[in-house]
Amino acid sequence: MLFDIPKPRTIFSVTQIISTLSRIVEQQPQLQNVWVKGQVSNLSKPTSGHIYFTLKDEKNTIRCVLFKGSASRLKFIPPNGDEVLVQGRINIYGASSQYQIIVNDVEPLGIGALQRAFDDLKKRLSDEGLFDSQHKKPLPRYPNKIGVITSETGAAIQDIQKQLRNRYPLAELLLHPTLVQGELAAAQIAQAIKALNTRTDIDVLIVGRGGGSMEDLWAFNEEIVARAIFESNIPIVSAVGHETDFTISDMVADQRSPTPSAAVELVVPDMQELIPQLKAVKERLNHLILQKLQDTHEKLNALQDGLSPTKRRDSINQLSQTIDDLEAAYQKAIIDKIEVDNNQLKSLAAQLNGLSPLATLKRGYSICRTVSGEIITSSNQIKKDEILDVKLSQGSLVCTVNDTLE
Repeated sequence: MLFDIPKPRTIFSVTQIISTLSRIVEQQPQLQNVWVKGQVSNLSKPTSGHIYFTLKDEKNTIRCVLFKGSASRLKFIPPNGDEVLVQGRINIYGASSQYQIIVNDVEPLGIGALQRAFDDLKKRLSDEGLFDSQHKKPLPRYPNKIGVITSETGAAIQDIQKQLRNRYPLAELLLHPTLVQGELAAAQIAQAIKALNTRTDIDVLIVGRGGGSMEDLWAFNEEIVARAIFESNIPIVSAVGHETDFTISDMVADQRSPTPSAAVELVVPDMQELIPQLKAVKERLNHLILQKLQDTHEKLNALQDGLSPTKRRDSINQLSQTIDDLEAAYQKAIIDKIEVDNNQLKSLAAQLNGLSPLATLKRGYSICRTVSGEIITSSNQIKKDEILDVKLSQGSLVCTVNDTLE
């Protein structure tokens, strides 16, 4: 009679089985970066700072865990019942032998969820004081260089350039192009703000884009952008192209503009308004100088009437010296005041003077007019023997036309 020889048995512990299964799961690349859609349930937030919940669909459930580091970066904490999209990796939790998702990020699904994410972030940042007026920086009155953070192909940059040319062409524009929509947009916008803050020649920043839906504008509701705006040393105007709704960026920024082109009106003055202001300042200073001199002369005349000839002469000489000293000191004080208060206005006047027709005449050009004052730009406008007035840099000429050439 033959007997079967029993085969040796391999005995595993429970831990060995779970470890083996865990290694098998971790060796599958497709399970180490998964996106899973489902409904949140059984959400809990213990004092450890981790977040636990179950993700379920019509038939199955899977355990999910957000460790403290990832949980602190969430746009919002999904409530029970919300449809969400989670990103993470699959592993096995040994204590209960359960499959679970180690979650890195959670995205809401639908407009309602986006609104909840917006409200949650708005409340959190408000509680931290990021919207407080005490943190708002004033905008410079006469910026020399304006940084713009937006898409280089969008309508926003074109609107800003056009408005700046019309309103204040003395300012220089520096574009830092970024995406303004999509998953990568928020990180690029935040990085652009930080990059421009390393420069010393930027006076003010315009950050924004044209209008769009809530999803289109979502980059400007991201926490990373809000914190970059708050930490900026350069004043920032948020110019997201929407009239009625506010983004988180609008609330954190030093000023909010409803459109990119309207942002230009906030950051630069109107050149056409500066010229009359400069003239008014000049006229007022001249009036003050003349008034002071007149008052001094009147006092001198009064003293002359009450003095003997000798004393009168000495007093007159001393008063004349005093007048000269006062006039020189006053002129210097006025000039110093103008230089301190209107330095940038002088720069504007100098550049406008460079564009003056008189400056062109000094370079050898002339202006030719008919006797009626019409400016001649073509030989077809005049006839033989016609009398012309030629304006030069110094003086004028009266000329008679002998012949014309085309």
